[in-house]
Order: sequence, then structure tokens, then C-alpha cells
Amino acid sequence: MGPKQNWKAEKQPAWLVIAIKKTIAALPGGYSDAAEWLDVTENAIFNRLRADGDQIFPMGWALVLQRASGTTHIADAVSRHSNSVNVPLVDIGEVDNDVINNHLLDAITWMGKHSEKVKLAIADGVIDLAERESLEDDSHQVIAKWMEYNTLLYRYFCPPEEKVDARSVQLAGVGVKNNCVE
Repeated sequence: MGPKQNWKAEKQPAWLVIAIKKTIAALPGGYSDAAEWLDVTENAIFNRLRADGDQIFPMGWALVLQRASGTTHIADAVSRHSNSVNVPLVDIGEVDNDVINNHLLDAITWMGKHSEKVKLAIADGVIDLAERESLEDDSHQVIAKWMEYNTLLYRYFCPPEEKVDARSVQLAGVGVKNNCVE
């Protein structure tokens, strides 16, 4: 094994603070609404979001604010930092073909926007830091929108999986498959 990596434990990474601040900004009353949702003072929130502070913002608080704001900034930031994509699940009870098609159109629209930005970014033969950040944000949206559509499509059109007795599956040596018609 190679030399031991020197991992620095960040109590509260800057990317998480940015996501929390974006979430708070999405609340109609900003910090005052956040304080009300959490039943704390605005100063308690500010103190926990300071870059050089000795307090951290509890993840439970962050998730309460994310739900209250109706955004996914925090989930998206955690996903990006984990080299993955957060795919919000749509409530199937409110879905029909039009909703599914609109999700597809939304994904295609993001792909088009991203393609245009790529053309502009590579026109001079170099992608600078600002262009890269913009492209990465758009890439994340393209992937998330496509996966949201894909997940919705299968959740809606594939029959629900039946509950399987694990012992019978093990005895039969059969893997569990989705119930989509083949």
C-alpha cells in the first residue's frame, strides 16, 4: 500500500455552507424564516455558518430548511461532493403521460443549453475555470434531469415489484428482476 494519505477532517466544508446559504436564501423571509423554522435566533444561524467559527450547522437543521424551502441544494451538494447525482423522485400519484413528456422535454432543454455552452467554451480552444464551473453545474443538471425522467418513466409504467420471500429466491437460485415486460 502507498504512503498514508493525510486526510484533513473538515468540520464543516465550504461547499456545504454555500448549499445551506442557498437554501436559506430560497426561503421567502431568508434568515428570519430559517430562524423561525428552527426555533432559534438568526444569530444562532449566522454563528454556525461562519467560516472561522467554532460551531457547526447541524445536518438535521439543514434538512429541515431544505424541506421548508422546497429545494434540493443540500442534497445536490452532498451528491456532487460524493461524485454522484441526486435524483428527486416525483410523486407518482400526480403523474400522467404529459408530466412524463414534460420531464423529457426539460432534460432535452438542459442538454441543448449545455451543448451551446460547450460550443462557446471550446471556441478559443481552452476551457477556463469560470467556464468549467458553469459547465459542471449544467452537466449536473443534465444528468439529474435525465435520471429524473428515466426514474419517473419506469416507476410509472413498470408494474410494482411483488414482495418476494427471500428464502424461496435463495433456494431457487433466482435473482430478483424488475417486473417490466420484456
